[in-house]
Amino acid sequence: MGRAYSDDLRVRILEAYERGEGSCRVLASRFGVSWEYVRKVRQQLIRNGHRRRLIQSRFGVRSRVTDEVRAHMLALVEAQADITIAELRDKIHADKGVAISWTLTQNWIKRLGLRLKKSRSTPSSATLKPTV
Repeated sequence: MGRAYSDDLRVRILEAYERGEGSCRVLASRFGVSWEYVRKVRQQLIRNGHRRRLIQSRFGVRSRVTDEVRAHMLALVEAQADITIAELRDKIHADKGVAISWTLTQNWIKRLGLRLKKSRSTPSSATLKPTV
């Protein structure tokens, strides 16, 4: 995959277009880029109002678990060590307004090195209860 054009080239193309130095096709041949690139740059300027490229995230969507939510999660677990994951989720949603899934909550607990006393799926006791 090719490298992105510099922001300097992008700005020069837009300034030439605004001065009326030619159409998109003329400017494309003058600056040695494709007509589609000039059209795309103009559309981005119209849509966003930015002359320079916007910084793109290469790693997908940003996590909803911010530093503030992590600190709150740590405080909740330290305050109540026997909290379940479902209860922790509900408290984070109620306090911070951040809805996170059960699995994501569990993964963050592991990443932060926390241990919860309660478990949803603990094995039953080996001692049988007496029947009447």
